[in-house]
Amino acid sequence: MKYRSAVRFVLVGALGTGVQYGIYYLLLMIFQHYWPEVSVLTSVAFTVGFVIEMVLNYFLTSFYTFKKSPSWKNAGGFLVGRAINYGVQILFLNILIWLSMSEEIAGIVAIILAGIINYFMLVPFFRTKEDKE
Repeated sequence: MKYRSAVRFVLVGALGTGVQYGIYYLLLMIFQHYWPEVSVLTSVAFTVGFVIEMVLNYFLTSFYTFKKSPSWKNAGGFLVGRAINYGVQILFLNILIWLSMSEEIAGIVAIILAGIINYFMLVPFFRTKEDKE
């Protein structure tokens, strides 16, 4: 019972990861085909995937992971957590690419590493007093 939210978080995270990475990969292929010399487009593709996944993830995290209705409190905590998560993802993405990992592989590794960190940041915003007892 105690670990159900963590299991649901992993399921939502896996779906979100698939959505984010799918959008990132599709845009990356389009950008590499039409504008291969513009390296900043890797970050643009990653950001677009992140934003779309973030909206989906908020509602799934609220309703499914933590079984709570969306509220200003959990939306604020979620957005703060996701802003930090985005920074961590972009940092990991660029470090991994700098370390000569391919853009395709670096994207998924960055998402997974940041997702682990994100769970522990979100828990306090979705827990109520009743959950703590």
